[in-house]
Amino acid sequence: MKVSFPVSNLRKLVFTKTLVNLVIFYLPFLIILLLSSWQTQIPVHVLTRDIFADLEAPVYTGLISNLGILTWCCSAVVCLFTFFVIQPSTGTAKKIKNCLGWFGLISAWMMLDDFLMLHERVIPTRLGFPEKGVIILTLGWVIFHVFHYRNLILKRTNFPILGLAFLFFASSLLIDRLPFEVDYIGSESNLYFILEDGSKLMGIATWCFYLCRLCYQQIVYSENSYYPGDNLK
Repeated sequence: MKVSFPVSNLRKLVFTKTLVNLVIFYLPFLIILLLSSWQTQIPVHVLTRDIFADLEAPVYTGLISNLGILTWCCSAVVCLFTFFVIQPSTGTAKKIKNCLGWFGLISAWMMLDDFLMLHERVIPTRLGFPEKGVIILTLGWVIFHVFHYRNLILKRTNFPILGLAFLFFASSLLIDRLPFEVDYIGSESNLYFILEDGSKLMGIATWCFYLCRLCYQQIVYSENSYYPGDNLK
């Protein structure tokens, strides 16, 4: 005996599922809006208005820094999206999936750190944890991740690109620690800012390129069983 399932019922089911997913997607945004309205320590307009309108700063203020934050965001989104999309069929593919997931979390932390100045202001002033301690913990997290997945990174990815990203990051950190008096008003320190912040931006861009390329390869491999997954370059 055939059981009929009207198209209208199918549309209703799909619409209901989509609506539920939309409500779930709304939740974090609604929570942020509610918490912003309930708290009384910070004026709401400080949280809702555009920073350039509130401070009357030029729209190009922090352009390079914001570009780096957007690139961190791109890395995080691509890695986490790939992590949830691909369905590995082998043990090695599952390890690559987990490796990408952790890369996504690291990128998300870096994005929030730069966006909210966590290691520079928030954590030292609010939690009393020193800035250097946060930097050391972050470096330790990255080093542990790379060491843990070293076989995958060295054998199945174009690891020199990742090494180039680390070289840029190391250059930025070293320049930041130089005993150099920074002039934030004049033009004497222009080269210093270009070298420090420029090295950091190039490191973020290289990091993003490496991860986006790896994610693309994994998505293609998951869709095409003939893709050479054992020789990702």
